[in-house]
Amino acid sequence: MAKWNVEDQGTQYSIEYKRSLTGGKIIVNGSEQKVKSQNAFLNLIDFPIRLKEKAVNVVVIGNKADLAVDGVYLGSNQPYVPVSKVPGWSWAFVVVSLVIGWLFAGIFGLCLGILGSMFYVKSSLSMHQTTNRRVVNCLIVFFIISVIQIVFGIAANSWINTL
Repeated sequence: MAKWNVEDQGTQYSIEYKRSLTGGKIIVNGSEQKVKSQNAFLNLIDFPIRLKEKAVNVVVIGNKADLAVDGVYLGSNQPYVPVSKVPGWSWAFVVVSLVIGWLFAGIFGLCLGILGSMFYVKSSLSMHQTTNRRVVNCLIVFFIISVIQIVFGIAANSWINTL
């Protein structure tokens, strides 16, 4: 659960995000709105809220939620980038990481792939680094996660074969 308080023209707004299995709920001053993830594998939500004058977006990537007010995230002070702007190269990392994880290490590998996927998407939306730097960061994390997935898969198969 995440909770923020925002003031707009003298009116206080209480904004909450509560996670559920199918997405979550966004509550603005007690009024609930169900939201669904934009992705089947990764909890990805970008929900706009229009107050009197302020543009507000609840953004959720994985299990991390942040609120963007007038184009700036409250939690990180980084510029808001719509989740719909996730570049294609990031989705390539997500797919390959999940496939390698599932093929080599089953559920454990899939969980590692999901953790990596949260990093790939979040990193690809980070505007304080160049695109090249973001790709390199994702490559490094992808390599580390893939090695762990493959080593775990080989070790698990070896252990099962000894039984």
